[in-house]
Amino acid sequence: MSTVAHARGVIAGAAILTLFGAVWCILALALWHAHPIWSIPAGIVVAIVLITLCLQRLISWRKIPSIDDPIAAAKGKRAGMWFGIIFTAEGLLIGLAAGLLNHLGLGDWIPIAAAVIIGLHFLPLARLFEVPLYYWTGALSLLGMIASSLIPDSGTRTLCASLIMAAILWLTAALLLVKTHPTQPA
Repeated sequence: MSTVAHARGVIAGAAILTLFGAVWCILALALWHAHPIWSIPAGIVVAIVLITLCLQRLISWRKIPSIDDPIAAAKGKRAGMWFGIIFTAEGLLIGLAAGLLNHLGLGDWIPIAAAVIIGLHFLPLARLFEVPLYYWTGALSLLGMIASSLIPDSGTRTLCASLIMAAILWLTAALLLVKTHPTQPA
C-alpha cells in the first residue's frame, strides 16, 4: 500500500463490496423458492465474517501513523469526485437499462444487465483507485454474466447471475483484505 489513507480506502472498498455481495446473495436466495434452509444464514455469516475482518484490518491500520501528504490528499479528493461521477453514471445506466428492458417485456434480464454495468464500472475504478484487482473483478463479472445469459430458464439464470456476482464481490473483498495487511516500518 502506498499510504495509510490509500490502505484505509481499499479496506472501506472491501467493506462496500462485502455489503453489495450480501445483497446479491440474500436477494437471490430469498427469491429462489427451493433454497435450502441453511443458505440464507450461510450468506449472512460470510458477510459478517468479511465485515468483521474489514473492521479488524481498519483497527490494525490505526496503529500506523499517517503522514500528512498534501499531494496524496489532493489525489484522494480528486478520486472521490471521480468515484461520485462513475457511481452516478452507473446508477443512471442501471435505471435506464431496467426501464428499457421492462418496457420491452424483458424484465427477467434486468439482473444480468445490472451486473454487466456493475462489472464495467470496475474498469475505470481500477485505475482511479490504483487497485489492479478491480480489472479482474470487472472481467470476471462480465464473463459470469455471459455464462449466465446462456441459461434458458429465467429463474435459474437470475439465481446463477446473482450468486456469481456475490461470489466475485466477496472474493475481491477477501483478496483486498489480504493485500492490505499492515506492516510497521522498521
